[in-house]
Amino acid sequence: MNHDLQNNQEIEFISIDRLKLDPKNPRLPLSVGRAEQEMLQYLADSTSIIELMNAIAENGYFPGEPVVAIPDPSNHSNYLVVEGNRRLTAVKILNDSSVLENASTSIRELSSKAKNIEVLPVVVKETREEILPYLGYRHITGVKQWEPLAKARYIFQLYQMADTPTFSEKYKEVAQSIGSRSDYIKRNLDALAVYNLIEENDFYEIENLNELSLKFSVLSTALADGNIAEFVGLRTKNSDEEFIDNSPIENPSALMKSEIKELAKWLFEKKDGATRVGESRNLRKLSAIIENPHALAAFRHGSDLEIAYRLTSAVDEDFAQLLTEAENLLVRALSLTSTINYSEAMYDLARQISKHIKTIGGIIKDKRGDDDDF
Repeated sequence: MNHDLQNNQEIEFISIDRLKLDPKNPRLPLSVGRAEQEMLQYLADSTSIIELMNAIAENGYFPGEPVVAIPDPSNHSNYLVVEGNRRLTAVKILNDSSVLENASTSIRELSSKAKNIEVLPVVVKETREEILPYLGYRHITGVKQWEPLAKARYIFQLYQMADTPTFSEKYKEVAQSIGSRSDYIKRNLDALAVYNLIEENDFYEIENLNELSLKFSVLSTALADGNIAEFVGLRTKNSDEEFIDNSPIENPSALMKSEIKELAKWLFEKKDGATRVGESRNLRKLSAIIENPHALAAFRHGSDLEIAYRLTSAVDEDFAQLLTEAENLLVRALSLTSTINYSEAMYDLARQISKHIKTIGGIIKDKRGDDDDF
C-alpha cells in the first residue's frame, strides 16, 4: 500500500450531501451512537472543531487535503469518509449549524457568516482494506497521531484483516503495513483486550470512570510490565514453566477477570483525590508487589503502596542504588574540599551527613551480626 495515497490518486469532487461520517472511525467511543447527528455532535464537542471551522471559513477548503472515502454499502450513491471525518464535520457544521443538537453561540455565528461549501475533494477507494494501511502510517507512526485507545482500535481493524495463519505472523504483518514493530502491535492489542473486559463490566462502577476518562496509555504501560501482564493472564506458562505467546484479543477467556478488576481499581479508582497506585512511575513498585505473595496480600488487604513495597526484595535494590548515588556525590564533594572557603553552615551540614552515615552503618552492622567496628 502506497503511504502517499492522497497524492497518487485521482481526486473527485463530490457533493457534501453524499459524504457520510464513518461509523467505524476508531476515534469514536462505543458509547456514542452511530447516527450521523450523534457522530457530528461528538466530534464537535470533543475536538477543537471551532479552530478548524475558522480556518476553512477564512481560507476555503484546501484541495490538497482531500478526504478518503469508500462507497457506502448501505446506499451506493453515498460515500463513507474513512479518512477526514473531522474535516467533513467542520464543513457540514459550517454549512448548517442546525446539524448539531447543541451548537454553541460561536459556532452558530460562524456558520451564519460562512460561505457554503458544496463539494469536497475526495480520493475514492473501493474497499476499507485499501485505506487502512495509509491511516496507520498517518495516525500511528506519522505526525497526526490519534489518542492511544483510537490507535489500539485501529490496529485491531488491521489485525482482523491480516491473512496469515498464526497470531505472531499477524502481529508482524500489521507492523510491516504501518512501519512499526511486532511487539508494539501485541502490546496495544493486549491492552485493548483488557480494556474491552473493563468496558464490558461497566468499568466496575468506578466513579467517573468511562471511555473518555480512562487513561488507556496508563493501562497499556502497566500491562507492558511482565509481572502485571502475568497477573492478569496476558502471559501464560506451559508445563515447563516457560512463557508462551498468546493472543488475548482473539481468546479473552484466558484473561484473569478478578485480577483485572483489582488492577482497574488500583489504577483508576480515586479516594481522597488519588488512586492506590498514584503516579505512573509507581507502576514499578506495583510490579514488585505483585511478584511477592506476602506484599501482594498486604496490598490487597489495604496496606499503602509504599508499605507493601517495603515487604519486597526490590527495596534492597533501591537501597543499594541510593547508597551508590550517595557515594558518587560524596566523592565529587570530596574533590572540592581543598578549594572551598569555610562556612559554619557547610560544617554543620557535613556533621549531619556524617551522623546519617554512622546511623546507616550501625543498622547494617546489626543486621550483619558481628562485632566488627564500623
